[in-house]
Amino acid sequence: MWDPTNMFLNGPYAPWREEGEAFDLEIEGQLPQELSGALYRVSSSQAYRPSDPSRHHWFDGDGMINAIFLREGRATYRNRYVATAGLQLERQRGQAIFGSFMHGSDVALPAGTFPKNPANTHVTLYDNRLLVLCEAAVPHELRPDTLETVSQCYDFGGEIVGPMTAHFKVDPTNGDFLFFGNINGALTWYRADRHGKIVDRHHIDLGASIFVHDYAVTTDYAIFLAYPAMVHIENVFKGQPSTIWEPETLSTCRWAVLHRKTGDVRWIDSPDVFAPTHFLNAYQDGTRIVVDGHRTPRFGPTRKELESPPPGGDWNWWFKKLVATPWRWELDLATGTVKDSQTTDILGEFPQINEQRTGLSHRYGYYATTRGVGDWFTDGVAKHDYRTGQTAVQPLDGSLASPSEPQFVPRPGATAEDDGWLLSIWWDPAVDRSEVVVQDAQDFTAAPIARIKLNHRVPMGFHGSWADAAELDIALRRA
Repeated sequence: MWDPTNMFLNGPYAPWREEGEAFDLEIEGQLPQELSGALYRVSSSQAYRPSDPSRHHWFDGDGMINAIFLREGRATYRNRYVATAGLQLERQRGQAIFGSFMHGSDVALPAGTFPKNPANTHVTLYDNRLLVLCEAAVPHELRPDTLETVSQCYDFGGEIVGPMTAHFKVDPTNGDFLFFGNINGALTWYRADRHGKIVDRHHIDLGASIFVHDYAVTTDYAIFLAYPAMVHIENVFKGQPSTIWEPETLSTCRWAVLHRKTGDVRWIDSPDVFAPTHFLNAYQDGTRIVVDGHRTPRFGPTRKELESPPPGGDWNWWFKKLVATPWRWELDLATGTVKDSQTTDILGEFPQINEQRTGLSHRYGYYATTRGVGDWFTDGVAKHDYRTGQTAVQPLDGSLASPSEPQFVPRPGATAEDDGWLLSIWWDPAVDRSEVVVQDAQDFTAAPIARIKLNHRVPMGFHGSWADAAELDIALRRA
């Protein structure tokens, strides 16, 4: 596939460029009747051969939406590319024309264009619309059933200026949609109601153009981290990586604690330097804010490393060395100090919770493991119990590999935090197909209760979400 040495163009990452649908999928085991709705996942699936395949990065691929619809114990699948402006222009010309954002473009960008918005990071049902999110712009809107792109600009009625990042939170008490945008270190946090109306916004000056990908919320606060990953858009036009690790610019990590009502910001310095990958959740405990998430020693090559060609011509060498570790930070607002500790030695990424606990205390967290088992990035799914400190791992039977971010779906009427199912997409390398694996979250290490057999591979992507049947039906009536 274009470059056999670039891991992001091969194996579970290899693009799948066909769009289609499949009905009444084969299911090993039995789906619960009450598990009814849609699992939406976004893949990074490069549509055209990159002009320099060695530069291609996972983050550069075109967004392809995958939907698995579950009803009455049966499953249907549909996939479709997001019709971004960049992809439409490439389709007109029949070739890739934008180069790599992460590693720099090796070709001149078309006149009047900016680096491509691939729309490949997150997808969710909100305001009765299916929205696809990325770092580069406001969301695209798709039909929730056919996945047809309806609009390239869902901007909350014109209230959003500039890009919106991919990581939002939903307030479980009222359905408010909580998100932020970041332009050259000028960060704006927004609160919108469930119907797309912006009702609050606050600003934070990060002091530098920092790559802020994710954040956490509690009942009263929004929590961000400033760290030494600096974004230099101008590098893309010079054939250089866009994101550089610069501890000489920011020598420590700094937590920004934003009060959601007043907009006041409290800065708290961290005792060491690191890069967060994704946050699991946060909650308040007296004067403390407890934040759980995953961290890695750095993100991006250093300025010094840019002075030489990439080792062995491998532009992704630095990314392959990233190891994300589950971690806990305790921010004490009374003393202005931070205590931190590693929560488990089972490494992993893409942490998730029962989203009904967003901003509230949680006992359980789920994530894809990265223990180094096999040839690919992820190799199992884990459940961590923050009360006992125990981590359980579901590696399946060895026939499947490269699981996606797991998605927790609560059982209707559940009272226990972990009463529900965990859904993840795995790759079967023997037949080059994917399966949706459904686990009982309370019986985590048992064999899956169902394995939905897809008829092709779903390229490894980043994030996704679940929409239950009731909210999906409302959205479909609107569409």
